[in-house]
Formats: sequence, structure tokens, C-alpha cells
Amino acid sequence: MNASIAEAIQAVERCIEELYNQAAEITDDYLSFVDGVEAKSKGWESRSNLQLSCIKKGNHLDIRWVGIKWYGPKNKRTSLRYSLKKHPEKQSYASDQFKPYAKEWELEKVVETEKSLTLIRRKNKHLVRSIMAIRAASKIDAANPTADANEDIE
Repeated sequence: MNASIAEAIQAVERCIEELYNQAAEITDDYLSFVDGVEAKSKGWESRSNLQLSCIKKGNHLDIRWVGIKWYGPKNKRTSLRYSLKKHPEKQSYASDQFKPYAKEWELEKVVETEKSLTLIRRKNKHLVRSIMAIRAASKIDAANPTADANEDIE
């Protein structure tokens, strides 16, 4: 692989790492907010039924919301987790998807957090695509080692 192509991929990977750090900071901020409110309240009824996770797998950022539903008698409660569906093109969750799971004290913070995370998901999608395009360009160079970029195409 050409040195300049490797440098370009490394630069894009650094951008992805910065996006991950931003997403982790936003996630931590949301979780701190939830922990602060839950510490003041009593009983499981006032606890949040939403979970937010931010995981980096290679160059992919997996930032997702999960809803929790509780079943059973109070002394033997079990939970089921439901992955919320995000719009594939917009890379975001619709705010009405949060309403069945979010408590009224957290809904505004959830929507605010999701707006920030949507931008990060969209940027990451484009950065990953740029890495794929750079790798495709390097394959062209590898397939044509004697080709000169300045040659006239007839």
C-alpha cells in the first residue's frame, strides 16, 4: 500500500477515534444525569427504562438505545430488552420511539442526547465510507503497478 494512502487512512481513523471520544462523553453525561435523578428517587418505578450504549468495533461506532420492559410480580421481576430501530438513512431514532420507555423526567434529556449522537453517527458513516473509497483506490494502484497517473487515456 502506498505510504500516502496509509497516512490518509490513519488520518480518517484518528477522526473516527475523536468521534468515539465525543460519543462516549455524551453518553457519560446522559448516564450521570440519570444516575443523579435516580439517586434522589425511591423505588424501581421511578428508574429509567432506557439504556444507552456506545461501543467502538474497528472503525464502526455502535451507539444504540435499548428499551427495558419489566414483567412478573414485584419480588420476582424479570426484564426484557428491546432494541429500538433507527432510521437507516438518517442514522437517528424517532423521538416517539422513546416515549414508551422514557420517564417524563428524562424525555427531554434523551431527545437532546439523541440529537448530538445522530450527528456523530452520520459523520462516522461518511468517514467509514471514505476509508472504503481510499482502499478501493489503493487496489487500482496495486492492479496497475506500471500505469502512470499522468498518461493520457485514449
